[in-house]
Amino acid sequence: MTAIGGMALCAVLVLPAGASAATSSDGLWYFDRGRVQEAIDAGFDGSGVTIAVVDTQVNPDAPGLRGADLQVAEDSYCYDSSAQPYSAVSTDYTAASHGTNVVSMILGTGEAVGGTPIKGVAPGATVRYYNSMITTGVGEGTDIESTCLQKNGDLIDAGPDSMDRYPSGLAKAISDAVDDGADIISVSLGGLIDSSNAVAKAHAAGVIVLGSLPNVGGVGDWPSSYNGAVAVQAFGADGQIQKSSYNPALSEPSPNLSDDVKISGPGLGIIAQGTPESWDAQQLRSGTSLATPVVAGFLAVVKQKYPEATGNQLLQSLIHNTGTKGEHDPEWNNATGYGAASLTGMLSVDPTKYPDENPFFDPDNEDTVPSQRAVDKERTLLDASTPAPSAEPDDGAAPGEASALTPFLIGGGVILAVLIIGGIVLAVVLTRASQRQKTEQGGDHGRQE
Repeated sequence: MTAIGGMALCAVLVLPAGASAATSSDGLWYFDRGRVQEAIDAGFDGSGVTIAVVDTQVNPDAPGLRGADLQVAEDSYCYDSSAQPYSAVSTDYTAASHGTNVVSMILGTGEAVGGTPIKGVAPGATVRYYNSMITTGVGEGTDIESTCLQKNGDLIDAGPDSMDRYPSGLAKAISDAVDDGADIISVSLGGLIDSSNAVAKAHAAGVIVLGSLPNVGGVGDWPSSYNGAVAVQAFGADGQIQKSSYNPALSEPSPNLSDDVKISGPGLGIIAQGTPESWDAQQLRSGTSLATPVVAGFLAVVKQKYPEATGNQLLQSLIHNTGTKGEHDPEWNNATGYGAASLTGMLSVDPTKYPDENPFFDPDNEDTVPSQRAVDKERTLLDASTPAPSAEPDDGAAPGEASALTPFLIGGGVILAVLIIGGIVLAVVLTRASQRQKTEQGGDHGRQE
């Protein structure tokens, strides 16, 4: 993808009203291939694990999400021209279709209205949802127009030097997700939207950060290309990665190769909920935006089975247990990264056997973003914000005597601290000169199947 400017989008394949059930159900191949139902039947559905999803607005009332444990932060991190925050919830298809289908890959309940059940890969997980970009419409051709304004009406500055002055909505969302106790953060957005300090904070807290690759080859955008982040590629039911089919510079489609790819997940020809005509209709969609939450959901299921595993150990298991060849030494290529994420492979191996080290993080290169120094700084800030337990009883008990109130007082202090701290690819490019930009939304509107 280019660093500045929008990307042309391919049309999605919309299932007509008379489409056969077999055609529709083909879009569930990711669920069957991953043997997700076997994991659910064994009691592993992501329960007890919190995934943060950062995306566009969302429609929690769409079929497949009703009744799911979807906790939406009420306000967007973006403001309208009257300095009012957008609602994170919307029933408008253009505004909410991307985010709705991204989160459905995790939480889909299996409900369907006259169509194929949308099934999430970790339906028992809790998803904390944060809206950091507002999709406002379709511009010339198939470009998507999006915006994110500060309260004063200015665009949130996308440059890395402005991070402390004008942190992006993406950065705020990632930071708040860490404060809110996320185990995994899934971002199907990308572009020149700086969130390096927030990703450093996530690394310091041991929180996994996944980002979708662009749907055309080349250097990954932020946050997928950040040091230590998991850049996710998409593949289809035939095992082939997606083609860069909507890059106008290419005379023929070519594989979506990237030096930044870390792992690949199911993302092509996926059944998705909603069309511009109705949320009850369905279509097939493709893109890394859909693959990223699938991998996040797999990790959540493994985290449930092995709760003592750190985020780093889960990532070690991710690359040691790809595909169908069982546990193996990791091998990388620029098509699938370390291979296809395997839920069954990871569930069969206790990840606590692996070193507690992020296999994607380079601690020695100070030119990487975020650097080890940035992570250390964020760790210091996190440590400083955690209240130390009181050494003295505060209810009049004599030294050395246990106080019946002590557990409640300590617990209340921790809760107060948290409240004080807390506050299918959409490639977004923010500029200082314009309040509206062209963006790519490939996970929503991927290549035609």
